[in-house]
Amino acid sequence: MSGKSTLIATKLKNFRETFVRQLPSKLDQIREAYAALGKGAPAKDALDNLHRCLHTLRGVSANFGLDALSVVAAEGERLAKRAKRGDAGPDTTWRPLLEELIARIEREVAGTDASQMMDLQALEIVAAAETFHEMERKVVYLCEADSIQRLNLATQIGCFGFEVVSFGELDQFCKAIRSGHPDVIIMDVVYPDMPSGGMDAIREIQAGLERETPMVFISSKSDLSSRLAALRAGSSAYFVKPVNITDLCATLQTLTTREAPEPYRIMIVDDDPLLTEMTAVILQGAGMETRSLNDPLLALPRLLEFKPDLILMDMYMPGCNGMELAKVIRQIDTYFSIPIIFLSGETDTDAQFEARRMGGDEYLIKPIKPDHLISSVTVLAERMKIIRSNMVKDSMTGLFNYAATKDALDAAIIQAQNQNQAETVCFAMLDLDHFKEINDTYGHDAGDRVLMALARLLRQRLRKTDVVGRTGGEEFAVVLPACSIQEAGHLLQQILEDFATIGFPAGENSFNSTYSCGVASLDKYDTAAKLYKAADEALYLAKKEGRNRVVAIGFDEA
Repeated sequence: MSGKSTLIATKLKNFRETFVRQLPSKLDQIREAYAALGKGAPAKDALDNLHRCLHTLRGVSANFGLDALSVVAAEGERLAKRAKRGDAGPDTTWRPLLEELIARIEREVAGTDASQMMDLQALEIVAAAETFHEMERKVVYLCEADSIQRLNLATQIGCFGFEVVSFGELDQFCKAIRSGHPDVIIMDVVYPDMPSGGMDAIREIQAGLERETPMVFISSKSDLSSRLAALRAGSSAYFVKPVNITDLCATLQTLTTREAPEPYRIMIVDDDPLLTEMTAVILQGAGMETRSLNDPLLALPRLLEFKPDLILMDMYMPGCNGMELAKVIRQIDTYFSIPIIFLSGETDTDAQFEARRMGGDEYLIKPIKPDHLISSVTVLAERMKIIRSNMVKDSMTGLFNYAATKDALDAAIIQAQNQNQAETVCFAMLDLDHFKEINDTYGHDAGDRVLMALARLLRQRLRKTDVVGRTGGEEFAVVLPACSIQEAGHLLQQILEDFATIGFPAGENSFNSTYSCGVASLDKYDTAAKLYKAADEALYLAKKEGRNRVVAIGFDEA
C-alpha cells in the first residue's frame, strides 16, 4: 500500500473508531424513539423518527464494515416502514418483534470492538462516503481483484467527483447489486482461476437489473477477441491496464450524464400569424424553443434578445422581403454564420437560387411535411451550435477560451452590481506547477494528459454556475458567481489536494502534478481589470510561497 493509501487507511480507521464510540448514544436515540411511540396507535411523526434512526444506523454501520449490526438495523427499518404503511399487523404483533430487534442491536453494539481493523473493502466504501459529501454524486461500483489497485482506482476516481463502492470478490458484488442501483459499473475481466470471471458475473446479473446500467470493463488484455467478448457481455467501454484515469473518468462522465441538451432556439419570421403559430407548434413538439415575429422590421432587436440558433423565414413579407432581411443579417458580423431557412410557396427555381445567393442556407417549399421541416431545422441548428462552441471554446480541453472567460467575468460583475451583491463574485487564476519540466521529462503527450485531467476535474467539481476557461498554455481561470471568498478558497483548495493525488502513466512509472492558484473577490476590486490583476498577484504569491497552494486575498486560512 502506498504512503497516501496508508494515510487514508489510518484516517478511515479513526473515523470507524469514532463511530463505534458513538454507538451507545445512537442506541439511546433508538430507545427514545421507540418510547415516544407510546401505547396504542403511534403518531406518524414518532414512527417517522424511529424509521429514520434505524435507517441511518443501517447505512452507516455497513459503510464502516459492521455488517451484523447493519443487518439487524435493516430488519428494524423494514418493520418500522411496514408500521408506517399500516400493514405490520396489530400492536401485539409488531411491537414485540421491534423490541426484540432493539435488544439484538444492543447486543451487537456491546460486542463491537472499536479498535478492530477495517478490511480494505470497508475502507474503500467509507472513502467514497467521506469524499465530496456536499455534492450530488454519481455512484460507481468498482470490481477489481487486486486490493491495492482497487483502492488506488477508487481514490482517483473519487477525486473526479464520483462516489465509489468497490468490491474485491465477485460474490460480494453480485449480492450488492441486487439491492443497489449504481450509475455505472467498472468490472475487471480476469479474476483468480477465472479468466473471464468479470464478464461471467455481468452476464449473470444483467437480467436482474431494474434499469439499464452502463458497463465499463478493465483488463490487461488488448486483443480483439477480448474486446469482442466484453462487447457481447454488454460493455459500453473497454480500458487496458494500466488505466488512464483521465480517459476513464471522461467516459464515466459521458455514460452517467443524464442532463438533456439545451433545446435549439429557432426564430420564425412570417407575416401570417396562423402559419407562424403552426410552425412554432411543430418545432416545439420536437423539443425546440421558438420565438415568433410577424413584422420583419423588428427582426434585429429580437435577434439580439433571443440569440437564435437558426432563423426560419418567409420569402414574401410586407415592408421587407425575406431576401432583403437575409442580406441585412449577413452584413452583421455577429450573425454572419447563423443558418437561415426560407419557407415559401415559391416554386420558381430562379427565385430559389436568388434566395440562396442572398444568404439563405436552405429553401423549403410550402406546404412541408412536419418531419421534413424538423429534420432540416435540426441539421442546420446543430451545425450552428457547433460553430458557436468552436468560437468560444479551447480546442484541446473544451473549456472557454480567454475572450469567452473574460466576457463571462464581465457579465457576472454586471449582474452582481445590479443586484448589489458585489461580495458574491470571485475570480481565480490557476497555473500548473513546473509544466515545462513535465513536457521535457515525459513528453508533450503526457503534458496534454495533465491539461485534460485538470480541465475535466475543474468542470466536474465546480458548480454548474461557475465558468471555467483555459486562458494560456498551462493557465486556467474560474469565474465564481454567488460565491464568497471563503467558499471559493475552500473549494479550490479541495480540488488542488485531489488533483495532486492523480497518477499520470509514463511508461512503466507514473508521476503527479500540482497547480498554484490565486483568488480575489469583487467586493475589494470593483472592476474586471482590478479583479483580474488581484487574482494574478495572488497567483504570483502562491508560486513564490512554494507552489501547490491557494492564496485567496482576504481569506487567511486558504
